[in-house]
Amino acid sequence: MNVLKKMKFGVVALALATVFTACSSDDDATIAPNQGNLKIAASATYNMAVNRGTDNVNLSKFLVNFKEIELEIEEGFYDSDDDIELKGPFEIDLLSGNSIQLVDIEIPNGVYEEIEFEFDKSENSNSPLFGKSMELTGEINGQAFVFWHDFEDEIEIDYEDSNQKLVIDNNTKEVVINFDLSAVLAMVDLSTATDGDGDGMITISPNDMDGNNDLAEALKQALKVQIELMDDLD
Repeated sequence: MNVLKKMKFGVVALALATVFTACSSDDDATIAPNQGNLKIAASATYNMAVNRGTDNVNLSKFLVNFKEIELEIEEGFYDSDDDIELKGPFEIDLLSGNSIQLVDIEIPNGVYEEIEFEFDKSENSNSPLFGKSMELTGEINGQAFVFWHDFEDEIEIDYEDSNQKLVIDNNTKEVVINFDLSAVLAMVDLSTATDGDGDGMITISPNDMDGNNDLAEALKQALKVQIELMDDLD
């Protein structure tokens, strides 16, 4: 993974041949002076019992592709509008189990305003996400469905509590970008989806033949507003 520095100070990152991580030492004692260790993971929370008006929606996979992750430092630090860009792609299944670590990196001490990440279409021709930025699969009333979208957008997130800050001070900080899928299903009623072409698969996308284009837009918007920054869930 590439690390771009739009800063007046240096950032050191080592690439790991694992799931798209920028790696630094796990031992606080080895962190360079005036730097701390930041670990960023991603996850999705999903509770079938919270589904809107029905318990007949089952989710199995939620694939997303982030083009990059950006850290924005609070105004006033280092006398400049600094940020740290971590180049991906980060292509992950957020329903595969526990939170998935994306980044493990040493960064300068400071107060960071927010984390920004960018949805983008996968360019990996061997991936089920090829040409898409997200894909959600499962069943609606026992019938298989797939929702996918190819939108490109930047999402800025911070803690729900405005008084809580992401502070690096010669320490290790672990945060999680969490998608609340239960809240998404409370906003969008998937039971209204139809299999318009009768092929046995309900497709919800910007240009499907099943007649679910409006539902795809509603799902996209709901997913974008149900993303939160949390301290590590583990």
